[in-house]
Amino acid sequence: MPIIRDDRFEAGDWLKQFDLSSRHAFFDERVIDFLHELSRRLMKDNDARHYPDLVTFAYFCRKANLRALSQQYRDAGYRSGWGTVAHIAPSNIPVNFAFSLVFGMLSGNSNIVRMPSKAFPQNDIFLRAFDGVAAASETFRSIAVGNVFIQTVRGSAKLKEIVAAVDGLTVWGGDATVAEFRSLPKKPRSVELYFPDRTSSAAIDASAYSALEAEQKTKLARDFFNDTYLVDQNACSSPSLIFWLGEPGAIAKAKVDFWYYLDKELHRQDFHLDTVARLDRFLDLMDAIRTTGGTLALTRYSPDIWCIGQPLPKETRLRFGQFAEIEVQAPSNIAAFLRPQEQTLTYFGLQPQALFLALQSGSANHAIDRIVPIGKALDINPFWDGKDILSLLSRRIEIVEGRENAAISATALARSKN
Repeated sequence: MPIIRDDRFEAGDWLKQFDLSSRHAFFDERVIDFLHELSRRLMKDNDARHYPDLVTFAYFCRKANLRALSQQYRDAGYRSGWGTVAHIAPSNIPVNFAFSLVFGMLSGNSNIVRMPSKAFPQNDIFLRAFDGVAAASETFRSIAVGNVFIQTVRGSAKLKEIVAAVDGLTVWGGDATVAEFRSLPKKPRSVELYFPDRTSSAAIDASAYSALEAEQKTKLARDFFNDTYLVDQNACSSPSLIFWLGEPGAIAKAKVDFWYYLDKELHRQDFHLDTVARLDRFLDLMDAIRTTGGTLALTRYSPDIWCIGQPLPKETRLRFGQFAEIEVQAPSNIAAFLRPQEQTLTYFGLQPQALFLALQSGSANHAIDRIVPIGKALDINPFWDGKDILSLLSRRIEIVEGRENAAISATALARSKN
């Protein structure tokens, strides 16, 4: 299915090709079959295997995983979609749009998905697989015509019309994007989900890291790369703040090894920042110096690994291989450094339940939405930013039986037994 792009999108003639009315149940079996076939195609695609985020998406869409997820909703039989949901994907994060689409489909909605403005190979591979599944059978084709992919110019008049007409809106983006879409006219009962700017951190136990074999350190470096450099740290769940736990001597040794193995991974991936990203990195650094009002303890472990060895103002933005490092002795010390918009804490060598309890005891006990292993930062699921997306994108029908009906039902039951 081709993406409906700028000029044609503004003309609106593409709408005639699609049936944008909700006609699937919550976790509809046809939708699950469609997504399972999409998963199978992506897992067999040699190109897809080069992109960890696409592989993660394919794994999520397996029938076994979707069935297990559906079991968490005991009221599924009383749920249905709102109708048509518009999804606004971030411009600089691949595959996010695909997860948002799937959440809309599983909730029982038709979907209009605005794709990222930046070109990503993963997205082309996804669309190729999606088209293949849609053409596989008439049943799948009927599902596909209820979902459309678009690309628009900024400030698109037609997109504003669609936002005003749809039954739900999901916006993934920066604070400015969220503010823009919040202000647009919508249906009185329109359901709105917003996922604004967030920041994230990582916590590493120095002694546990130093105890690893070289092969294990290589794997952890690859996992950390996938959390960060794969998306230039633009994802809200990509860590920019690193907590090192342990004694100073153990931390000093662990740091040298960790960044050494990460640099090896950058070379293995043939990673290079483009010119614009390098300029933005310098601007971020200059802004950090301005906000601190002094000098920064900067260590350049390699051209693409820059570490600031001190706490920074909580509004400081770090991207493109820049990290702030903070040494702490125990998980309970972490809470004081978390930022107001903190979302994800990735970890290594620590117990997630212990981290949770330690953060609960601090002043920032409401700040963290996710505690996941290093390598899982970008694994989106329907529970995001503290929101149950599938519940919010569906409506639950309440059925209350009156006393008279209950008495009649009881009498009828008794007669049937005689």
